[in-house]
Amino acid sequence: MELSDAAILVIGLVISVVLAVVAQVIITSNKTKAVDEHLGCFKDFSATQKVMGSDGNTGLAIDEQRKKICLIDHRQQEVTSRFFAYKDLLSSEISEDGATVTRTVRSSQIGGALIGGLALGGLGAVIGGLSGETQTSGTVKRIDLRITVDDTKNPLHDINFLYLETKKGDFFYRKAIQEARHWHGLIEVLIRRADLEDKATNTNDAPRLPSGSVADELKKLAELRDAGVLSIEEFQQQKARLLGA
Repeated sequence: MELSDAAILVIGLVISVVLAVVAQVIITSNKTKAVDEHLGCFKDFSATQKVMGSDGNTGLAIDEQRKKICLIDHRQQEVTSRFFAYKDLLSSEISEDGATVTRTVRSSQIGGALIGGLALGGLGAVIGGLSGETQTSGTVKRIDLRITVDDTKNPLHDINFLYLETKKGDFFYRKAIQEARHWHGLIEVLIRRADLEDKATNTNDAPRLPSGSVADELKKLAELRDAGVLSIEEFQQQKARLLGA
């Protein structure tokens, strides 16, 4: 039974796609080995979790004991890496074909480091990346995870999890979005921990109340407020703490 020209064309396309996927897997595997060797050179960083994008060009590693992250770039022949503390994480977002699906922003830093520290070009790129609408079409060509860090020279780090047009619900799509959500969730946890640590530090650094009766302490707080030493918000916080004690 002879195959029609159309059938031969379809079979050829399928074989081409399979070969391309296999070739990409081999390339990514080789790049992952190079990244492992690169990370092994750092004595003050031990990756407890690591991921490389589907293209093998960029990745991310986490050292949970030292509370550090490593942003990995292997687009050139040599592997390069940048290390940051958890507190330097500003945001994380998943996008499909450039449109945001979900995002998390560090609340304690968004008004300071992000707006005050980044140049207008970098900030515009961040806002542009966060303002897309959710993709509603039935097919997706790419899924990316974008991480923003407190670095005025290079604040954005993108990791690709899908670079192949596929229908939503297909195996490749489900695998890519599941992995992207996993790593977005991890970054979200790290951002929340950094926020909690900031709140704890701010509480510990708050002005100490002198000893004495509650009435005396309230009077002293009011004097500090009237003198401008304490803001109204700080006065209310200290008053609540004092009455609660």
